[in-house]
Amino acid sequence: MKIGLVRATVTATVKHPVYEGRTLMVVEVCLPDLTPTGVELLAVDTVQAGIGEYVLVLKEGNSAAAVLGVKNPPLQELIIGIIDSVELNSKMNDNSIAT
Repeated sequence: MKIGLVRATVTATVKHPVYEGRTLMVVEVCLPDLTPTGVELLAVDTVQAGIGEYVLVLKEGNSAAAVLGVKNPPLQELIIGIIDSVELNSKMNDNSIAT
């Protein structure tokens, strides 16, 4: 599982049938302290995340297949949660998410 920052929504008029009615998002992978790494990935949003939100990204084929309801999905990354805060070393991180 990874922490990521949603950077963009992807719109495609022609796409694999698995993605009909689903939102694809560009997510920048972050370190546990929420520092962006510059590494980006494409993920299926399952929680209605928005641009600028920190999210939990799961990258695992069997889980993606179960969530999407297909045997072999063409993408393994799923946004499965929106992060409210990150706590490191028993205290709130200076980069905690403001609400």
